[in-house]
Amino acid sequence: MMDFDLSDLFETWPHDPDDDGKNIRRVTGSDGRVRLLVRVRCGLYQWEVEGRPDGEHPHGFASLLDYYRHRIEEHRNDPEGAEAIHLEQDAIEAISQELIDYYQRRVLFFRLGEYERARADAEHNLELMDILRDHAEDPEAAIEHEQWRPFVTMDRARAEALIGCQQSDYVGAIRTLDHGIEEIVHFFHQHRRDDLIDESQELHVLRDLKYQLREAYGIPLTSREMLEGLREEQAKAIEEEDFERAARLRDEIARFESHPDVEAT
Repeated sequence: MMDFDLSDLFETWPHDPDDDGKNIRRVTGSDGRVRLLVRVRCGLYQWEVEGRPDGEHPHGFASLLDYYRHRIEEHRNDPEGAEAIHLEQDAIEAISQELIDYYQRRVLFFRLGEYERARADAEHNLELMDILRDHAEDPEAAIEHEQWRPFVTMDRARAEALIGCQQSDYVGAIRTLDHGIEEIVHFFHQHRRDDLIDESQELHVLRDLKYQLREAYGIPLTSREMLEGLREEQAKAIEEEDFERAARLRDEIARFESHPDVEAT
């Protein structure tokens, strides 16, 4: 047995509880592969930058997602098709671990400003969640994971928007955020949970980022956003029984719908 003492490393690289950025380092191993080291209070984590975060090759594939993609493709010519694949408890647990690992690495990529990689890891998890949803034997297990779809969708939209900002495409970044918002709202509609829309933290995050981008780069509201704002004001006026203002807003909405290129007052 070989003994390893990391005390010298820990002394030269202390954990910083106030600045997570100082707790992450990129290193190149003797094999030439780049990895992320994460300093935690009593130790280290190490994640691969390419492929699965833990460096494993389940069933000889780059990831469980690749493995199940392959299995689904193999079953397409079966009489039952891909529906013949049923994920039992051990498979579900293995997929759950892969989802967690990709999420934890995605957090690091966001901190490092590597938004292309963060987006790829979010897309990986969304596709893996699709497989769970469609093939898990236990419906409750699928639902347990499906509840995180708005969060992963938010991360994908954030990453893609920040990629747009890096490329100075701020209008495109706004469109990306709008698309992410629509996806999350559709998810709540689909699951008949419209009651969660107003309190969704994921929607608040994306809308706040839109506001920050508009403020920082002077991006004007689109005609659609202006119309939505007028309708929200009208609904609020009706709720407050300010019917005179509600009537004015009704007329303004009608005018705006007839001539959307005219600026709202």
